[in-house]
Amino acid sequence: MLMKKKKNSNTNAAQITKSYAIILILITLLMSSSIITIVGYRLVSNKRKDAESLMIVLKRSLVDNKPDWILWRSESTLDTSNTFVKVKVNIPNQAQKEFYSPHTKAFLNEKFHSWPLLKNIQYRSEQGVYYHTVDYDRSGHNTNEQPKIKYEIWLSLNNVVHLFEEILETISLIVAFSFLIGLWFISRLAQRLNKPLVDLTTATHKINNTENITYHESLPIFDNPQEVHDLSIEFNRLLGTLNKQVLHEHQFVSDASHELRTPLAGIRGHISLIHRHGEKHPDIVPTSLAYIDSESLRMQRLIENLLQLSRMDHAKLELKHFNLSSLLSKICKNYRQQITQHLILKDTNNIIVYANQDSVEQIITALLDNAHKYSPAKSTISIEVTDRFNDIQVKVNDEGAGIKGQDKWHIFDRFYRADQSRSQKINGSGLGLAITAQLVELNHGEIKVQDNVPHGSCFVVTLKKNKS
Repeated sequence: MLMKKKKNSNTNAAQITKSYAIILILITLLMSSSIITIVGYRLVSNKRKDAESLMIVLKRSLVDNKPDWILWRSESTLDTSNTFVKVKVNIPNQAQKEFYSPHTKAFLNEKFHSWPLLKNIQYRSEQGVYYHTVDYDRSGHNTNEQPKIKYEIWLSLNNVVHLFEEILETISLIVAFSFLIGLWFISRLAQRLNKPLVDLTTATHKINNTENITYHESLPIFDNPQEVHDLSIEFNRLLGTLNKQVLHEHQFVSDASHELRTPLAGIRGHISLIHRHGEKHPDIVPTSLAYIDSESLRMQRLIENLLQLSRMDHAKLELKHFNLSSLLSKICKNYRQQITQHLILKDTNNIIVYANQDSVEQIITALLDNAHKYSPAKSTISIEVTDRFNDIQVKVNDEGAGIKGQDKWHIFDRFYRADQSRSQKINGSGLGLAITAQLVELNHGEIKVQDNVPHGSCFVVTLKKNKS
């Protein structure tokens, strides 16, 4: 259960929801603190203006250096019921006098708290929060005729605090509601966006756990989002390539088994024949031994070809520039002595290619062997070289029966032999052209087969002129 919860917390949808929640919390905290700060500043600023207004009225209500509280209250446009005033009059050569508005003395007897950054704000546990402002009347402070007066006003901020608390509660509720709604919405959205990936993973898991796999399975393709659409297409391409390779390997093993089964069955048959009749009919022994020798040699060539193909799957050739014209001349000179057909090398003029010389010699020789096998004894085999812009084409033409259209797509497959080549008179394992195609690929070239005019086959090998 713990592992499942941990796995769910690491999903793409969970990561998106978590990231959104963090961003939403930061944004809401920033917005809330900004709103609260601005509103609080505005409310306190308004109270400061009210205090300044009360201070002006208080100065006008001073009669004979004594405040008239009735006049002050009547001229004030603000509620002064929770406002406390202290006026200190200092007349030279006279005793200092202090005047208090009603209940001010009791108010001042209570201890208060203030803060360094908010010196004008005072808090009293029984009275609440008040805004304290001080002003002076310094006119005549250098003479003995005019008094020096100090005015102090404590203006209640309790209604402001109450309003501020309501605003804070309202904002908190709105933020909490918005956060929950936003979290639910983004969670659903993330799940919906993540669903194609989940379905893709489920389909992959199902394929991996299929017992009777056919190697034709494919993953579902989703229309959106575009990234998942592209990913599912690429996955199917990869899966198709792997399935094709597995089927190809299965076919390869089946064909190899078939190719080996036939000579093995013949060898065991002749051994059994020698055991049963060898003593009474010694004349059959040389014939059987000759057959066993021929079939074992055939098996040896087949195994060697299989090993060569297996090595080439991971091989890497050393490529360099060499003279193709000289190599073709040497091959034709040696090969003419081995065949009955007429071999022609059309004019070439110092053609240089970028490839591996030994493997190119093996490619041309294999194509000549193929042409020799499937061409009439007195026909013509020709090699033609074409110098193109970026590459060189080598064509090996024969005048045999040709290759059918459906066979051209498989002629380079392992163990594949066209119908006309399945005759027991023509030796071969069906691996020669597969090895040739693999060698061409290792040289970064291409090979294809087409019809020769008027009849026969034409194998076209394309090689690079330079390193690309």
